[in-house]
Amino acid sequence: MPIADIRAAIEAEVAATPEFYDFKVIRAERDGALWRVTLDPEYVYAEGQRPGQASALTLLDERLEGASAWWGAPTKGAANVFAVVVEQDQLVLRDATAAPPGEGHLIRLYPPRFLKAIVDAWADPVWAERAAACWPGLSRPAPLADAPVLDGSPFRWLRPAQRAALGLVAHDNAFLWGPPGTGKTTTLGVMLAEYLDRRPQARVLLLSTTNHAVDLATLAVDKALQKGRREHLRGTVRRLGSRFDVDAYAGREHLLPPSGVPSPQSLRECRLVAMTTTRAAFTLKTLRELAEGEGSESLSFEGMALAWASPFDLVVFDEASQVSLAHALALMPLGRARLFAGDPQQLSPVLRSEDRGAKLWLGRSPFAAMPKGRAGGQGAPSPTPRTPQAPQDSQASPGAEATRPVAMLDEQSRMAAPIGDLVSDMFYDGALRVAADASASDTWRAARARALGDIPADVHVKVHRVTREGGWSARDRGPVRRESAEAIAATIAQALASGDWAPEELIVLTPFRAQRALIRQRLFAQGVDERVKVSTVHRAQGSEAPVVFFDPADGTQAFLQTEEARRLLNVALSRAQAKVVVYLSSADLTNPVLAPIVHRMRLAADPREPVALPSLAKAPDFPFNAKGLRVAAGRLVGEVHRIAPDGRQFWVINEKSGNEVVIDTAFWRDR
Repeated sequence: MPIADIRAAIEAEVAATPEFYDFKVIRAERDGALWRVTLDPEYVYAEGQRPGQASALTLLDERLEGASAWWGAPTKGAANVFAVVVEQDQLVLRDATAAPPGEGHLIRLYPPRFLKAIVDAWADPVWAERAAACWPGLSRPAPLADAPVLDGSPFRWLRPAQRAALGLVAHDNAFLWGPPGTGKTTTLGVMLAEYLDRRPQARVLLLSTTNHAVDLATLAVDKALQKGRREHLRGTVRRLGSRFDVDAYAGREHLLPPSGVPSPQSLRECRLVAMTTTRAAFTLKTLRELAEGEGSESLSFEGMALAWASPFDLVVFDEASQVSLAHALALMPLGRARLFAGDPQQLSPVLRSEDRGAKLWLGRSPFAAMPKGRAGGQGAPSPTPRTPQAPQDSQASPGAEATRPVAMLDEQSRMAAPIGDLVSDMFYDGALRVAADASASDTWRAARARALGDIPADVHVKVHRVTREGGWSARDRGPVRRESAEAIAATIAQALASGDWAPEELIVLTPFRAQRALIRQRLFAQGVDERVKVSTVHRAQGSEAPVVFFDPADGTQAFLQTEEARRLLNVALSRAQAKVVVYLSSADLTNPVLAPIVHRMRLAADPREPVALPSLAKAPDFPFNAKGLRVAAGRLVGEVHRIAPDGRQFWVINEKSGNEVVIDTAFWRDR
């Protein structure tokens, strides 16, 4: 693997990332020792652009947590960004040297130089060689001779795929594929709790992409230790960092970090350390020092691979689909074994640069190198094609299926069956199904059978057709659609007025922050409780609610026709437990990502018997004689949607997924 290419890719991303942003303030209010600064959503200046060219909505996200804030008027001052409340356009500041500016003034933010930490890691020639040496193992995992055997005791309620996933610790690199609602975090908690118990001297580094995700994973481990009657290990787990949800740790304060910066000695006293991947990059030097006394940092360059001992027995990357390859590889040498948990069909790493190398090494996650093929359970779709290719085994040994280092959780207990089937068929090749214990529960089914206005209790997927198209708004600095915003606000206001729904049970999702702002305005005009969450889809991964309203705003936008848009749609639909309501216009139905929703629903009600494609292929006017027919081509059943003018190809809409499948005419004529 060319280290120079990765270094160049990181530098390209650094060049595309502004060093500072100037936001316009609406108001600043004291909140105890903190300050809450509300920003004007219609203004921000990023280094390298015209003032006001972008809106604050496009740049305000969790990546600004930890940023340095500065202002020059009316009084000079500085502070640290403790938190970003995206839904309220707010910064939460701490350690302010003076009162933050008020209405009309500017506040400048210098984002954490996270990429600088990655640059430094890859600039170290010895460490870069270690990181590069991890690349082949991602797609060619090897068994560990002394791996513990985990059986999930005493967790009898584990589902078959969850229990099978515990065997992933037998490999030096492994992948836990957890589609939405399959209990990936719970499975991870049980796995790590038992791992700590079975390997008394082992140390684990648990990483995730956001502070919220780190909190969830850390708590899952502690709960598994508690329920598994391993109380003596709970005090050896520590969640490091300063931006965590204190309320979530009520009764579990032993997990919270001691004051001060962790030292190698304090880290050695912990069996499991949890932090964000960003913090791990910033503290890489400290983490590396844990290996002192267990290997040698001072041996010659040529001998370092054999001499240096990893400070952790296992490094776990949670939500790994959002960790870039360059970032993950830089941290992988910290562990003797690595586990990547997440879902490659959901959101990928955030990238600003258009550089090809940056897209390869920072726009893709370790899942891009995941071994192909069956992944346990009922099987799994292959991830997106990979470039550059990771090395692959040329042969598979007999019996390798039973010990594969990839496990897919295939039972979900979040979504009502019709929603789960939609998500499964569109994004997981039908591999995902409702868990047996959930479908057998009257309580679970009743919670998902509730009427919403004129949508009956037994309708779980509803497409609301809008007559007007969305489009780019210069004033709103983004795509908006007023008709769908009004319709959503009216439906939510009616639902809350009925008393049948609580504000926390309803979530509105949209890809664009301009539409998010418009929907919030319309809800406010309707007097809707502010506890109704309105969010961009990127902020919603990891959340769920009984009802999800999804508004694409403008399906003709180029972004909504990309592979990343498919992942975004997956996240949006799969947040729903009981109902998902999608707002689509005629133009939206020309979008190859959005149209399958409607195609699938329409074809599900098609009573026609499918015609065998080989019989149609015998006719001289084939394939034109198949236009509009419901056909069967092997395992594929669907409707012939369009035909190339020369007749050499035609397209069938797969009635299971709603996606178009291209068919070669000559192949079927020859058959």
